[in-house]
Amino acid sequence: MGKSLIIVESPAKMKTLKQFLGAGYLFESCFGHIRDLPESEFGVDVENDFEPTYVVMPDKKEVIAKLKKAASACDIVYLSPDPDREGEAIAWHISQILPANTKIKRVTFNSFTKDAVRDALKNPLDLDMALVNAQQARRLLDRLVGYSISPLLNKRLRRGRGKSVSAGRVQSVALKIVVDREREIEAFKPQEYWTIWTLLANQVSEKPFKATLFAIDNKRIEKEAVEGKVEGVDFMRLNTEMSSKQVVEELKQCSFVVTRVDRKEKRRNPEAPFITSTLQQEASRHFRFSPARCMQIAQTLYEGVDLGAEGAEGLITYMRTDSVRLAPEPVAQVRDYIKKEYGDQFLPESARAFQLKKSAQDAHEAIRPTNLAHHPDAIKEFLSRDQYLLYSLIWKRFIACQMTPAIYDTVSVDIQAGSRYLLRATGSIMKFPGFLSVYEEKQDEDNEKEEDKMLPSISEKDLLNLKEINSEQSFTRPPPRFTEASLVKELEKSGIGRPSTYAAIMNKIQSRDYTVKEQGRLKPTELGRLICDMLEASFKDVVNIGFTAAMEDNLELVAENKKEWRVLLSEFWKAFNPTLQIAETQAFVPKLETDLICPKCGGKLQKIWFKSKYFLGCVNYPTCDYTGSVEEATFDKTQYQEGFDFSQRCPVCQSEMKLRFGKFGPFLGCTTYPDCKGIVNIPKKGEEVLVESEQEKVSCPAVGCVGHLVRRRSRFGKMFYSCSEFPSCDVIGNSTEAVALKYVDHPKTAYSKQTKTNKRRPSMATKKKAAAKKKAPARKTAAKKKPAAKKSSKK
Repeated sequence: MGKSLIIVESPAKMKTLKQFLGAGYLFESCFGHIRDLPESEFGVDVENDFEPTYVVMPDKKEVIAKLKKAASACDIVYLSPDPDREGEAIAWHISQILPANTKIKRVTFNSFTKDAVRDALKNPLDLDMALVNAQQARRLLDRLVGYSISPLLNKRLRRGRGKSVSAGRVQSVALKIVVDREREIEAFKPQEYWTIWTLLANQVSEKPFKATLFAIDNKRIEKEAVEGKVEGVDFMRLNTEMSSKQVVEELKQCSFVVTRVDRKEKRRNPEAPFITSTLQQEASRHFRFSPARCMQIAQTLYEGVDLGAEGAEGLITYMRTDSVRLAPEPVAQVRDYIKKEYGDQFLPESARAFQLKKSAQDAHEAIRPTNLAHHPDAIKEFLSRDQYLLYSLIWKRFIACQMTPAIYDTVSVDIQAGSRYLLRATGSIMKFPGFLSVYEEKQDEDNEKEEDKMLPSISEKDLLNLKEINSEQSFTRPPPRFTEASLVKELEKSGIGRPSTYAAIMNKIQSRDYTVKEQGRLKPTELGRLICDMLEASFKDVVNIGFTAAMEDNLELVAENKKEWRVLLSEFWKAFNPTLQIAETQAFVPKLETDLICPKCGGKLQKIWFKSKYFLGCVNYPTCDYTGSVEEATFDKTQYQEGFDFSQRCPVCQSEMKLRFGKFGPFLGCTTYPDCKGIVNIPKKGEEVLVESEQEKVSCPAVGCVGHLVRRRSRFGKMFYSCSEFPSCDVIGNSTEAVALKYVDHPKTAYSKQTKTNKRRPSMATKKKAAAKKKAPARKTAAKKKPAAKKSSKK
């Protein structure tokens, strides 16, 4: 019997497969995609039924040569890229470059365990051309949009070499969602409201409990106006201090009577096992992993981890899935595990099944551990820190999803105060933890977690005594900016993108300077907002959520063999091309009107985009040629330290200073720049004002340096001290005391930039291997080194 060749995407999978299979198999890796549309040209012949032109990727020529050579020496080739549409397309591209007479079969591994691999090889499949065409249609749609709109945007924005912009079919919608939320925040007007709460006690218990004013004259109190309802008729508001004080004074004169006591048992059910989007969200909430980082770690867990004497094994099932379905076998196993480890009270009578979303492809199981014998703590020594954290999260979620609900005892009490006021008190206590003893999902927003709060024994018609009454002022808050986790959730809810695309979307809108992160949340840049405005003006469908979601549904039809992929492209192009032709002549960078007055002629100023930022120009141009900085015109001194001297002179040469704006904020710069580079940072409110005189200067401790320590602000806003001679002196620290201690007898040394290394902390398994190698007999080590020496000499 001849040999069989298995082609996978990564070398890590090869290593795992070699341990599972015998000598009858050869293994090669394609290292991902091997062919794609050309970068330098459109690559889609719209006049010839959208025929694509595929070219070999420049760095894959040697890879393809190895694949061809290996295939020629084998009887059969098993194409085993990842079990999704992208993997199916990669397998198809490989089939196109292999020798014509090669016998080809498709094998997919939902998990890298010995049994799963052997079962898959016993049941090989043919290439699924419906999945290939669905992926091909998605790629060509992205090319039609991106390579049509991006050149137009670059032509209008003229940002210069190396600063090109791009528009994508899905990334543009994600950007619009972020921009729309920012506009919502900017348009938001906080509403004042007052909360009135009391401490009451009954005759039996001396311990008071908290009750909050709920309604006035049978009308519920709301924080802000309610759409479709009339204030004073359908609801009430306490939005001034005067109105709240009046209510407080009236309540002080009231008697308090319990009118309703409602006791219930509340059950909280566990969440479904992870799918790609929920895994990315929870990894972000728990560990601040970006979607891309989360998927990188998950990929290593799926492909296989060396477990020492047990060998390599994949620890989780395939991580790109939108299905919450679980196979019967792992469900039976986890039920046995729960019964053994936690007891019968934590095991429901029947296995839990979770509802699939309408848009789910359901091509794979949910993400789960492949082997319950591999408890996270038992194999921790073989995992990196990040692998352990993510694997533990997946493990706990899977166990919890098949456990009993958490049970709470809740009570709600209504209290009548006089004839006008109704107060309400609520309490709850956990009676049985259920699945919460293993896992609890985190929330996107920083809502206060409601702790157990029991009310004393209360009955209807009980008279209560008022112990304390207070009113608190608050203001409504705008909706929060999106985190990466909440944006993935929003995209999934809107039907935008698929499991394999979320991480790429997050990466694109940030790497291209369309958004930035502020306190872990996404804020659109001026460039991002401008691109969004231009796309909305000229290509409404491209940034339309409904249109993009409908396109995803059409791609599903192609994957199900219910729609021809060329027909889908033709329908899209027929609608898109006329819009493109109009945009070629009519699309422009919008000028934004402002309320600012031109200091030269009294006309209105407008914001005009140039290369990478806006500047102010007069609407009467060219009659009036005034231009100015947006930052300078809108600079608000009240946001900075009170008492700061904006008219101070340069601390270096005593020349006048001017307000300037850098990448990291405003500062005072010497007017003689570049002859003098003196600057003074402008401290924000709450920051210490640094007044530096000749007497207060601290000399640099470096031996041979004549400089002094200067207080500076980092790009992250943190204050630090460094030598005034920088970069010819590398002294730096968080305080003058820290610098003095750190640089004792330190010679003056020029600063040299350290290059970043991308070295991952070695796992315990790696360390053990290294230790074992060192202990190996010297004779064997020498025998291994000898051929290596010959090889290097040939080079």
